[in-house]
Amino acid sequence: MASEVGAPVSRPSSPVPPACREIKWRTTAFLITDSCRVPLEATVRYRSRSPFVIALTLHTPTGDTVWHLDRDMFLAGTEKPVGIGEVRISPAPYDRLVLRLGDPAHAALISLGRGPALRWLNTTYTVVPAGTESSHIDWRPLLDVLTD
Repeated sequence: MASEVGAPVSRPSSPVPPACREIKWRTTAFLITDSCRVPLEATVRYRSRSPFVIALTLHTPTGDTVWHLDRDMFLAGTEKPVGIGEVRISPAPYDRLVLRLGDPAHAALISLGRGPALRWLNTTYTVVPAGTESSHIDWRPLLDVLTD
């Protein structure tokens, strides 16, 4: 059956995602240099409405630097070296993780505790289990723009 010209087009309603949950982990990271380890306060944040992303904020005297990391890659980096380009993550001795962030020629090496990182990551997978990420994204604003 054809619709009349000018008749409103009904659009399917998109499911409403679950309420947004945010999980933060405040820790001391270490900037690794040739001569020493410099402690940096760090905040690692996960929001269920951005289910693929972990935000790592490094708090420095000159301001905050935020890196957005892939959650699955971060988890994989706790077991074996992963990453390409400007983000690489690998396990290190003494129950540590090392993140190489930035251009390979001028990258910052950041060390985090592997055990605490894994415990925090497991919490994110409790909130948003692997494979269910897309059901936590609020697609309504995009659908509204596309259907107008």
